[in-house]
Amino acid sequence: MTSKQAKSNHRSSLLASASTVGGWTLLSRILGFVRDILLARVLGAGPLADAFFVAFKLPNFFRRMLAEGTLTVAMVPVLTEAKEQGVSEAHRYLNALATLVLFVLLALCILGVLAMPWLLRLFAPGFVGEPDRWQQALLLARWMFPYLAMISLAALSWGVLNTYKRFSLAAATPALLNIGIILAALLLAPLMDNAGLALAFGVLLGGMMQLLVQLPALGRIGWRPRISLDFGQPRIRETLRLFGPAVLAIAAVQINILVGTILATLLEKGAVSYLYYADRIIQLPLALFGIAMSTALLPALSAHLSKGHEHLAARDLRDGLAWLTWLTLPAMAGAFMLAGPIVVTLFEHGAFTHANSLGTAATLQAYAVGLVAFCWAKLLATACYAGKDAKAPMKFAAVSVAVNILLAVLLMQFLSYVGLALATSLASFVNVALLYLRLRQRYGALLDATSLRRIGLAVLASIVMLAVLYLLELGWPFPATDKMAQALWLALAMVLGLLTFFGCALGLGERQQMLRLWRARASRD
Repeated sequence: MTSKQAKSNHRSSLLASASTVGGWTLLSRILGFVRDILLARVLGAGPLADAFFVAFKLPNFFRRMLAEGTLTVAMVPVLTEAKEQGVSEAHRYLNALATLVLFVLLALCILGVLAMPWLLRLFAPGFVGEPDRWQQALLLARWMFPYLAMISLAALSWGVLNTYKRFSLAAATPALLNIGIILAALLLAPLMDNAGLALAFGVLLGGMMQLLVQLPALGRIGWRPRISLDFGQPRIRETLRLFGPAVLAIAAVQINILVGTILATLLEKGAVSYLYYADRIIQLPLALFGIAMSTALLPALSAHLSKGHEHLAARDLRDGLAWLTWLTLPAMAGAFMLAGPIVVTLFEHGAFTHANSLGTAATLQAYAVGLVAFCWAKLLATACYAGKDAKAPMKFAAVSVAVNILLAVLLMQFLSYVGLALATSLASFVNVALLYLRLRQRYGALLDATSLRRIGLAVLASIVMLAVLYLLELGWPFPATDKMAQALWLALAMVLGLLTFFGCALGLGERQQMLRLWRARASRD
């Protein structure tokens, strides 16, 4: 096999891994939209919805801060090195780490439930003095907080499976949370006086399923978790050294979104819900492209760097950034142009009014501005962690959070909740710029002439796509009331937009890239 063929096969393998994560993530997100449609129908966008979303955000915020992103990026490079020393060394490390994580999570859950009134004062200061939202949020948050332990242990399992290049289950597991909430919305909510509490039970059911389904998969790679108090081993210390700074760095986007939620509680009722629903929509392309590519890239970069192959790590990082941008640009343009039809079609049912749709759509457009930056920040931070550089992303995250707070306080005076979402997007660009400059010092230019040309062609194709969607709106306005017609219009707009983008890309000379993408999808495990 020639060097050129080997390089092409490796890139196709990286794309195939990212495609695997993206494919399963798409299924999970579709179920997530079904979940959110039911939430909108059951809760609407009033006080009960605000209380539920704030309560649900608490365990999810700590999960993202402590487990799903931070623990994974701190563990995977260390586990990659342990694997090279043999199976027994890898299992010795994993047993001690899993035990330590379990003990910390149990303590955190107990403290969280007991200290919930103080946590709510921090996360939702606008609820203080409003008995309806405060009491509901306190009740629901205490019930849902143990979800943190279940999902964090599941996230530890995902990191292990990804290190062993088993991407499918980890990407598919989040669908189980959506199934739990859907079952609660359909079966429990009609039977209970408090629909929010019924949905909280669904969250716990989903978390339990997410954790239990990992055990057979871990057994298939040869690891059956055991209690171990061997916390003094060097690999545990190395993980903790990486984990501490990563808590701030990997959670930059989440902290920025949280700031928006806190400030939204000070605005008119419904603002928290608008931010939640808009964030749920923008998370789809972020997960499909940014998180999928980052998940596939972390073990690949860690393996290259552990063997001293820095030039291969640089090559994979450049390829990942170019592909990520090429795929994300049309998603960003489509989310901005179709924000109104997307929100109306998905959520405008039952208690969710047209006024709620308008507020959510405007918020979605503000988030769409930062979609490319959200994805880049995820990938660039992953590259830092693969190289065991956690301090720089931590510093950049702190700067990004400070910029977000400043912009949020300023923009909310003029744009209300839309200003909060826009501040999150703009702050993410600051984070990306700092991460880019840091990695350029190690790897050199992260975008070569070929990558820049491809990105430029993607920009042109996205502009043409926007023009076609605008003409569609002029020739066939989005239906005002008929749900079937709305769904048909939105489906047509999405298909037409994708065909326009890929047709333009093909016409502009991107045939080889599209063939590579197709082959990667065909070879997905």
